[in-house]
Amino acid sequence: MHVEIVVEEPSAAAMLKQLMPLLLQEGDTWRPVPHRGKDELLIELPRRLKSYANRMLFEADLRVIVLMDADRDCRKIKAQLEKIVADAGLISKKAASAGQAFKVITRLAVSELEAWFLGDKEAISAAFPRVHSNHFKGEYQASDGLPHTCKTLHRILQKCDYYPNRYLKVEAAELIAQYLTPARNESASFQYFCAGLDALR
Repeated sequence: MHVEIVVEEPSAAAMLKQLMPLLLQEGDTWRPVPHRGKDELLIELPRRLKSYANRMLFEADLRVIVLMDADRDCRKIKAQLEKIVADAGLISKKAASAGQAFKVITRLAVSELEAWFLGDKEAISAAFPRVHSNHFKGEYQASDGLPHTCKTLHRILQKCDYYPNRYLKVEAAELIAQYLTPARNESASFQYFCAGLDALR
């Protein structure tokens, strides 16, 4: 299986470079396809998916994942992605009927990619040793329920004297992702991504 993962920003690609080797089986390959934000991804996606549809006629092992931040309206974004997939002549996991083959899944990080990091607090502490368990009390418990996970993670790191001014998303993603352990991640959207990858086989 070869998986192309279309993502909205370089930080997601940086995270996946560390994560995917933990999720793929021997012989599998993958490639990130990053964009410079959600708007660019949505503009490019119809053309890119049509190209994938043509390639799938000759590449039987090709699979595609579209991964975006949910931000504030996950249902609207999910429906938008599913329509783009259908308009490209492809069948997604969500659209497939029982027993019908599919080669595309759409997945959302709820509400942002940083929710996946907050779902594995031990990984954050390993990447940033001054961060301890007491820094995650209260509002920081349910990562997928936080409306602004990027700001939340930055605030936690600032309290521990990391990134006092600007949050470096790509650098932080690279540092945290190397310690991610899928089985302990408490983010539901992270686990949904992992399950979707398995379903593509």
